[in-house]
Amino acid sequence: MSEEENAPRIVVRDRRAFAADGSRRHDAPPRSEPPAEAPSLGSEPKPAADSPAESAPAPEEDPRFKQLVSLLFSQAAMLLEQTAEGAEKPGAVTAAQRAEAVQGLQAVIGLLEVVEEKTRGRLAPGDARLVSQALYQLRMAYMERAQA
Repeated sequence: MSEEENAPRIVVRDRRAFAADGSRRHDAPPRSEPPAEAPSLGSEPKPAADSPAESAPAPEEDPRFKQLVSLLFSQAAMLLEQTAEGAEKPGAVTAAQRAEAVQGLQAVIGLLEVVEEKTRGRLAPGDARLVSQALYQLRMAYMERAQA
């Protein structure tokens, strides 16, 4: 006996419901699931029962993530203080230091934007809210400083 005769036989069955010309095949196996309903206008699509969004548990809040956001936020707060008005006070920052602080503030806001973008959909609701609130507050403070 040759090796080809002893090899396991592979059988390929075409399970497509339609032929190449678009006509329904008569030998096709029946569908085991009912066809999906078309969504009506004005309603949101319902996720499938097998979708990962329903089967995956909601992510838990991570204290390390809160520490990261608070670290970046406190760094931005220090930079905001350097950009504040009050050059007439003794020991105040110079215009060059103020410009450097503005660039640093822009960089910190950019970092938080990247964190928000890259973690979108994978954060616990509290963590996502923390990032968006920190970004909102920093952007508003930056705009106030830029307008002054």
